[in-house]
Amino acid sequence: MTPLEFLIFMIGITAAAAAVEAGRRHRHMAALRRLAAERGMHFSAVDRFRLAPRVAQRLPVPGAAAVRVLDLLYGVERNNYRYIFATEYTTGVLRSKTGVRRVATFAEPRDPALAGGDIGELMFAPDGLSLVEQYRHLLSQVESAT
Repeated sequence: MTPLEFLIFMIGITAAAAAVEAGRRHRHMAALRRLAAERGMHFSAVDRFRLAPRVAQRLPVPGAAAVRVLDLLYGVERNNYRYIFATEYTTGVLRSKTGVRRVATFAEPRDPALAGGDIGELMFAPDGLSLVEQYRHLLSQVESAT
């Protein structure tokens, strides 16, 4: 195999892998959009409300770093705003860092004067479920509590 053939082969494999990943991400986002629509909520693929810094303070793991919030479902729940989202963060020090991705939820009062900067209780879905099932689990818990 010549270097040019090898280069073309590697570019083809990379393009195929990118296409598979884009398709997987598209299906995941479509499932979350449907789930949000079923529950009368909205969907955003990014952290449009800048929740990550507030969530980082409430994570149950001391020293969690690189906290990100993505795939956000949000809506109004009585006198509160409800947020359900995937959170990504790393734990550990130096070489033993581990990435974690879990779905969490919290509600905050619609009136900023009542909130006082506090986000309320941060609840996490069980770890063994798929991401979409984690969203469904939290939505059912929230609905049964209201």
